[in-house]
Amino acid sequence: MKLLEYINKNGRADVAQLAEQFEVTVATVRRDLLIMEEQNLIYRTHGGAIKRAQPSLWETTTLQERSIQHIEDKERIADLVEQLVHDGDSIMIDGGSTTLCVAKKLTSKKKMLIVTNTSTIGELFADINDNKVILTGGELAKSTNSTIGVAAEQAIKQYRVDKAIIGVSGLLLEEGFFSAIPSEAEIKRLMLKSAKEKIVVMDSSKIGTPALCFVCDFSGIDKLVTDKNISKVALDQLRKAGVEVFTM
Repeated sequence: MKLLEYINKNGRADVAQLAEQFEVTVATVRRDLLIMEEQNLIYRTHGGAIKRAQPSLWETTTLQERSIQHIEDKERIADLVEQLVHDGDSIMIDGGSTTLCVAKKLTSKKKMLIVTNTSTIGELFADINDNKVILTGGELAKSTNSTIGVAAEQAIKQYRVDKAIIGVSGLLLEEGFFSAIPSEAEIKRLMLKSAKEKIVVMDSSKIGTPALCFVCDFSGIDKLVTDKNISKVALDQLRKAGVEVFTM
């Protein structure tokens, strides 16, 4: 497809530019970009599209890049999680584009205790609705704006909370959940271990996507919150494994 070749060659393009380049209507370009995004070929942006880089198993894109990917799905996921969290809950939530969307939605809740390894999320809850925020400290991972390492791990081990909400890099139906970065995988495992209720949030494009480091199998979580594009095969297999799946 010439449209895809052009985006991959130039890195990014806007709708008007593509319409002029290929002598088609803006509506046609938007339709084609939507189809290409659904096929995981590009990322749509406001007014255009950017090249979709394929990271290695051990790599992750930056938080800024991920924040514009599947944004509508992530916002629906956040709406669902808002229904699962209540005033007065204590939660652990790790860094990531989907968990950031969730955190923004959860600022509607009152008198919560939030333990997080990212100041971006912590700042959302500070000084509103009588919430208390605990930041873990540790080494800052620039690509995700999250803290990792021994200091962060030791901080998480100290606490017990009602709910843990984590994001993941991938899900393999025969194995479980994965993270691209080993140090972040350990943070996720410790958060899950510290919580009564274990919740994974991820858009369905990550199903079937491998990543370097195993986080946990399906027995290690209680709920998966994802979008409506999850396949029936994946949905059936997850529910058969005892995972409560929420979609919108």
